[in-house]
Amino acid sequence: MKSIPFVLAGLVAGLLLASPGVASPMKATVTIRHQLRGCHTWAVNGGAFRRAQHMRLARGGTVTFVNNDMMGQKLVQRAGPAVRYVGRPNMNHPAASVKVRFTRAGVYRFTTRPGEDYMKDMKTIGEDNVLTLKVVVG
Repeated sequence: MKSIPFVLAGLVAGLLLASPGVASPMKATVTIRHQLRGCHTWAVNGGAFRRAQHMRLARGGTVTFVNNDMMGQKLVQRAGPAVRYVGRPNMNHPAASVKVRFTRAGVYRFTTRPGEDYMKDMKTIGEDNVLTLKVVVG
Protein backbone atom coordinates (compact mmCIF):
# COMPACT_ATOMS: atom_id res chain seq x y z
CA MET A 1 0.00 0.00 0.00
CA LYS A 2 2.84 2.40 0.76
CA SER A 3 4.19 1.97 -2.77
CA ILE A 4 1.03 3.29 -4.48
CA PRO A 5 1.97 7.00 -4.07
CA PHE A 6 5.42 6.26 -5.50
CA VAL A 7 3.92 4.42 -8.47
CA LEU A 8 1.50 7.31 -9.11
CA ALA A 9 4.30 9.84 -8.83
CA GLY A 10 6.36 7.81 -11.29
CA LEU A 11 3.46 7.65 -13.76
CA VAL A 12 2.88 11.40 -13.57
CA ALA A 13 6.59 12.14 -14.04
CA GLY A 14 6.71 9.76 -17.01
CA LEU A 15 3.72 11.45 -18.65
CA LEU A 16 5.26 14.88 -18.18
CA LEU A 17 8.57 13.80 -19.67
CA ALA A 18 6.93 12.00 -22.59
CA SER A 19 4.58 14.85 -23.53
CA PRO A 20 5.86 17.02 -26.38
CA GLY A 21 6.89 20.57 -25.61
CA VAL A 22 5.27 23.57 -27.23
CA ALA A 23 6.61 23.80 -30.76
CA SER A 24 8.04 27.08 -31.99
CA PRO A 25 5.96 28.70 -34.74
CA MET A 26 6.99 28.53 -38.40
CA LYS A 27 5.97 32.12 -39.13
CA ALA A 28 5.41 35.43 -37.41
CA THR A 29 4.64 39.05 -38.24
CA VAL A 30 6.38 42.07 -36.73
CA THR A 31 4.61 45.39 -37.24
CA ILE A 32 6.32 48.77 -36.81
CA ARG A 33 4.11 51.73 -35.91
CA HIS A 34 4.37 55.45 -35.20
CA GLN A 35 3.51 56.78 -31.76
CA LEU A 36 3.72 60.09 -29.96
CA ARG A 37 6.15 59.04 -27.18
CA GLY A 38 9.37 57.53 -28.53
CA CYS A 39 8.41 57.95 -32.20
CA HIS A 40 8.09 54.23 -33.07
CA THR A 41 7.69 50.74 -31.57
CA TRP A 42 7.05 47.25 -32.89
CA ALA A 43 4.82 44.31 -32.00
CA VAL A 44 5.13 40.56 -32.58
CA ASN A 45 2.00 38.81 -33.87
CA GLY A 46 -0.38 41.55 -32.71
CA GLY A 47 1.01 41.66 -29.16
CA ALA A 48 2.03 44.71 -27.16
CA PHE A 49 4.00 47.44 -28.93
CA ARG A 50 7.42 47.90 -27.33
CA ARG A 51 10.85 49.16 -28.35
CA ALA A 52 12.47 45.82 -27.38
CA GLN A 53 10.96 42.48 -28.42
CA HIS A 54 11.96 38.82 -28.36
CA MET A 55 10.47 35.73 -29.96
CA ARG A 56 11.03 32.06 -30.76
CA LEU A 57 10.81 30.59 -34.24
CA ALA A 58 11.22 27.14 -35.73
CA ARG A 59 14.19 26.44 -37.97
CA GLY A 60 13.18 27.22 -41.56
CA GLY A 61 10.55 29.68 -40.34
CA THR A 62 9.88 33.19 -41.61
CA VAL A 63 9.14 36.58 -40.10
CA THR A 64 7.35 39.23 -42.14
CA PHE A 65 8.21 42.78 -41.10
CA VAL A 66 5.58 45.41 -41.96
CA ASN A 67 6.35 49.13 -41.68
CA ASN A 68 3.29 51.14 -40.63
CA ASP A 69 5.43 53.98 -39.26
CA MET A 70 5.40 57.58 -40.49
CA MET A 71 8.97 57.14 -41.72
CA GLY A 72 10.95 54.59 -43.65
CA GLN A 73 12.65 51.85 -41.66
CA LYS A 74 15.60 49.78 -42.82
CA LEU A 75 15.83 46.37 -41.14
CA VAL A 76 19.40 45.70 -39.97
CA GLN A 77 20.71 42.34 -38.74
CA ARG A 78 23.15 42.84 -35.84
CA ALA A 79 24.01 39.23 -34.94
CA GLY A 80 23.40 35.62 -35.84
CA PRO A 81 23.84 33.41 -38.90
CA ALA A 82 23.06 34.94 -42.27
CA VAL A 83 19.36 35.21 -43.12
CA ARG A 84 17.62 35.16 -46.48
CA TYR A 85 15.57 38.25 -47.37
CA VAL A 86 12.54 37.91 -49.62
CA GLY A 87 12.19 41.54 -50.67
CA ARG A 88 14.29 44.51 -49.68
CA PRO A 89 15.12 45.24 -46.04
CA ASN A 90 14.77 48.96 -46.83
CA MET A 91 11.06 49.52 -46.10
CA ASN A 92 10.93 53.09 -47.40
CA HIS A 93 7.23 53.62 -48.16
CA PRO A 94 3.97 53.20 -46.20
CA ALA A 95 2.96 49.54 -45.68
CA ALA A 96 6.27 48.27 -47.08
CA SER A 97 7.24 44.79 -45.94
CA VAL A 98 10.08 42.31 -46.11
CA LYS A 99 10.08 38.61 -45.30
CA VAL A 100 13.08 37.06 -43.56
CA ARG A 101 13.78 33.30 -43.68
CA PHE A 102 15.75 31.67 -40.86
CA THR A 103 17.41 28.52 -42.21
CA ARG A 104 19.81 27.86 -39.33
CA ALA A 105 19.33 27.47 -35.59
CA GLY A 106 20.79 30.26 -33.49
CA VAL A 107 20.20 33.60 -31.83
CA TYR A 108 19.56 36.51 -34.17
CA ARG A 109 19.43 40.20 -33.29
CA PHE A 110 17.86 42.97 -35.36
CA THR A 111 17.34 46.70 -35.19
CA THR A 112 16.08 49.31 -37.63
CA ARG A 113 17.59 52.42 -39.10
CA PRO A 114 14.86 55.08 -39.39
CA GLY A 115 14.64 57.23 -42.51
CA GLU A 116 12.88 60.49 -43.24
CA ASP A 117 9.29 61.25 -42.19
CA TYR A 118 6.68 60.76 -44.91
CA MET A 119 4.65 63.57 -43.36
CA LYS A 120 6.24 66.84 -42.33
CA ASP A 121 5.73 68.39 -38.88
CA MET A 122 5.05 65.08 -37.08
CA LYS A 123 5.59 65.80 -33.38
CA THR A 124 6.91 63.29 -30.88
CA ILE A 125 7.71 63.41 -27.18
CA GLY A 126 11.11 62.42 -25.81
CA GLU A 127 13.98 60.66 -27.49
CA ASP A 128 13.28 58.33 -30.39
CA ASN A 129 13.23 54.64 -29.47
CA VAL A 130 15.94 52.34 -30.76
CA LEU A 131 14.09 49.20 -31.83
CA THR A 132 15.65 45.84 -30.92
CA LEU A 133 14.47 42.31 -31.67
CA LYS A 134 15.93 39.01 -30.49
CA VAL A 135 14.87 35.90 -32.45
CA VAL A 136 15.77 32.47 -31.05
CA VAL A 137 15.57 29.80 -33.75
CA GLY A 138 15.66 26.15 -32.72
